[in-house]
Amino acid sequence: MSVGRLKRNMMKKLINARIDLNAYLQLRKAKGYMSVSENDHLRENLFELCKEMIKEVVPLRKALTREERDALRQAGEAVASAAICLMTGHRDCPLYITVNVETLERCLETLTSSIQTLDAVSSHAHV
Repeated sequence: MSVGRLKRNMMKKLINARIDLNAYLQLRKAKGYMSVSENDHLRENLFELCKEMIKEVVPLRKALTREERDALRQAGEAVASAAICLMTGHRDCPLYITVNVETLERCLETLTSSIQTLDAVSSHAHV
């Protein structure tokens, strides 16, 4: 797979992770809790994305600018932090879980900022 295709693919996955995390946060705020299965599903998806990012970093590293590498690293850290946060939720009962909303919001903000940086840098490269 070409480096350009890898970058686009990674951006799509990061954007999807941001959408999923934002939706989870909105539901968590509205309900006050989440089901354990909803929590586990998002956590597994985020950890899977972390594994993919680690695997793809080697071919991408040489083709990325320093700014892109930093933004990608920050995005990876935000995804990993969100996944770990989803592991630490307080269980009110066996079927429901509450997680730290503030921590997830910080992860979402960092991920959003990283995606915007990656998008801005790639937009400048196409001009």
